[in-house]
Amino acid sequence: MLNSHTRSGSQRGVSLIEVMIGLVLGLLVVGIAGTVFLAARRAYDLQESHVEVSEAGRYAIESITRAVRQSASSDLARSAVLEQGNDGSEAAISGLDVRSLRAGTQGIEQALPGAVNGSDVLAVRFAGADDGSVLDCAGFDVGIPATASPGQLSGWSIFFVARDARGEPELHCKYRGHNSWSSAAIVRGVEAFQVLYGIGPDMASLPTRFLTASQIDALDQQLALSGATPEQRAQDRNRQTHWKKITDIRIALLVRSMRPVRTDALDQVFDLFGAPYADQHAASDPGTRLVESALPAKDRNRLRKLFTATVRIRNATLAMPR
Repeated sequence: MLNSHTRSGSQRGVSLIEVMIGLVLGLLVVGIAGTVFLAARRAYDLQESHVEVSEAGRYAIESITRAVRQSASSDLARSAVLEQGNDGSEAAISGLDVRSLRAGTQGIEQALPGAVNGSDVLAVRFAGADDGSVLDCAGFDVGIPATASPGQLSGWSIFFVARDARGEPELHCKYRGHNSWSSAAIVRGVEAFQVLYGIGPDMASLPTRFLTASQIDALDQQLALSGATPEQRAQDRNRQTHWKKITDIRIALLVRSMRPVRTDALDQVFDLFGAPYADQHAASDPGTRLVESALPAKDRNRLRKLFTATVRIRNATLAMPR
């Protein structure tokens, strides 16, 4: 019994100070682990957003450039016309500045004045095919209507930016179905979309200037039209229009992440066609310079990336009959 009492008496409890030190050390370890976890999560979210934005931007650029290269394409076996602009058909390319569109209206008619960050509208027309090889921007097959004339441009791919129900910007594709017009969002996070149109001395030359859609329309307003009736003058306008003189199209897209992932100063300036162009034209061409600090506070801490491309009109020397 004595030995047992001696062993029991030699044991002592943990003091309050030791308990408090243990708790502090435990909390410190938990805090460090939490900080490391949050840092790792932020790094993961940032990396995932980089991938998300890069994939979205590449897909958007590829969709638009593919449509532009398809513009005015026609089956030469069905059309013997080889010189652009020698008829009164409408041009295969058209556009609008600082506009958005309704889904169910004809082409780019009845455009909406409210555009997301001054974004533009680009409309491309092309002929269909009976073998399923021609698709519009929504991925639907464009065939040849039974009543189509040789080379008639029956397909449409129209690009514009609109917001979804939650206010997120999206690149939309508007197309003409078998019975009606419709549109579909094809890329989320496209915050700005800008287009310039290159015109040169002739269709075989490189462009000497890049103009906005409004500037091209202004040039068309100065055309001297012939014809005794409004229909004849409209046909002559279609013959002379500067929209048929476009050799290249320059596009720029600003794409943002879906989630807020940035913690920097949030004061970047994005010049969609470069600083020299924005310095000279930002006031007259809204949307070509986007200042991050001027955006709504909830949108500023998104990751953003600029994508640009200049596309040669592959069929620029071919006719564009309607």
